[in-house]
Amino acid sequence: MHQPDESLYQDHICILEEAEKGFQIGIIGTGVGFGSILELVSKPELEEFFPRLNLIALALAKSDDPKKVKRAQSMGARIYNDYNDMLARHPEINLVIELSDQLQLIKKLRQSLPSRISIIDHTGATFLCGMLIMAEVSDKCRINLFQQQAIFSALFDQIQDDILLLDIRGKVLDANQSVIRKLEKSKPDIVGSFCWEVFSDMMPASGCDLDTPDCPFRKTLSQKKPAESLQTWVDKHGRAHYYRIYTYPVFNEQGVLTKVVEMRRDITLRTEMEKRLQQSEKLAAVGELSTYIAHEIRNPLFAIGGFANSLLRKGELDEPSREKIKIILQESKRLDNILKNIINFSRPTQSEELDVNVNKVIMDIMQLFRMSCEEQSIKTEMELTPDLALAKGDPELIKQCLINLIKNSIEAMPDGGTLTMSTSMDQNFIVVRVKDTGQGIPKDIREKIFNPFFSTKKGAGAGLGLAMTKKIVEDMGGRLDLFTQEGRGTTVALHLPPSLAVEGGRT
Repeated sequence: MHQPDESLYQDHICILEEAEKGFQIGIIGTGVGFGSILELVSKPELEEFFPRLNLIALALAKSDDPKKVKRAQSMGARIYNDYNDMLARHPEINLVIELSDQLQLIKKLRQSLPSRISIIDHTGATFLCGMLIMAEVSDKCRINLFQQQAIFSALFDQIQDDILLLDIRGKVLDANQSVIRKLEKSKPDIVGSFCWEVFSDMMPASGCDLDTPDCPFRKTLSQKKPAESLQTWVDKHGRAHYYRIYTYPVFNEQGVLTKVVEMRRDITLRTEMEKRLQQSEKLAAVGELSTYIAHEIRNPLFAIGGFANSLLRKGELDEPSREKIKIILQESKRLDNILKNIINFSRPTQSEELDVNVNKVIMDIMQLFRMSCEEQSIKTEMELTPDLALAKGDPELIKQCLINLIKNSIEAMPDGGTLTMSTSMDQNFIVVRVKDTGQGIPKDIREKIFNPFFSTKKGAGAGLGLAMTKKIVEDMGGRLDLFTQEGRGTTVALHLPPSLAVEGGRT
């Protein structure tokens, strides 16, 4: 095995010791490079890269520039006419820089100076000039680097979207402050995890990993171009959240993909706005068709019902014919009922602005449904806040909304369960909650439950109950929120505006 040279090690230690002590400089002459030497000495920030440089004295040579001499003197250098006198007066000098460019003098100095004093001639001074230029360039590069880092940090951490920097295995190299705040973890806890593990605590049912067919990270790796996908998850309160995932490739100078930037954007609010816009467009289309339906369908339907009744009153029909006519009447009445629902749904809600005691409305409604609940082994509970503020709206329309919701809850619990009605105040709204312990709403139909004419009752009902309820509440200035979890039940919250005490008005 090769043994290290101890003498080299000792030399290295000596060099380090000299660098630690710094250099006490004596200059002979003010030739080329003098200004650069003074610049190096006058830059204390260079101590990060170079040993300390202290200018002790200056020995004059022939034809020295008085301005240069004066500048050295202003920096604390003692001025001597002879370099021997300078060295005798300052034994602390350990570096002599010869700038008079006299070859004989340089030879003489090398022969006469003790080993503890280093010497730099004109050529070495040129090298120091180059070092100064490099130091200045380094300063500019450092300043530019700090500025770029500040800009990058501001952009990276101030963006509200979640941003992850990944390697080609999917491991996190860096994460912005949005991710750290959302996960309530430190950056070292996040760095090193796989991208699909980072949000696994928040979204355990997201099913996102490298083998997911719609994984944008895998698409970017295989296709070497940006990719995106939509991720949906349901929180512990049963509310759906939508995230748009974007991935972007990062290439090195050779064009090889080395990293991937993943950005996660919460688009839940935007998705909800789009759904409301689609709902409004559907309602507008229904409204435009309602007038045509009323005139073009109701009149022949009335004639069909009239003629069927006339035939039924005749006694010469046999029993099979009478049964067929009864079916015609029954179906025409059902069609007329659907037509009425369409017309009522499409026209603006005509409501009165009265003071409504919501607790009393709930108690009256529960009296109507008490028997139905007992027949289905459904336990009813009421958690009504006493001294609740009065709601501002039409009591009959509020009753209609609650009846629709209670019917849905009862139908969701065919094998029994618990129906809970509660009231409370939430900021600027009166909140009425209808909660059941049924099977909940499946994920694949949650986006459709407020669509007009969508129903899960397999032929029963027109599918306008929830849509109509939502429309009535919003027309009164409130809103409807729905929370559901499969196997645990559904809660619908009606936010109703309270009746305010105004001058000359009602309390």
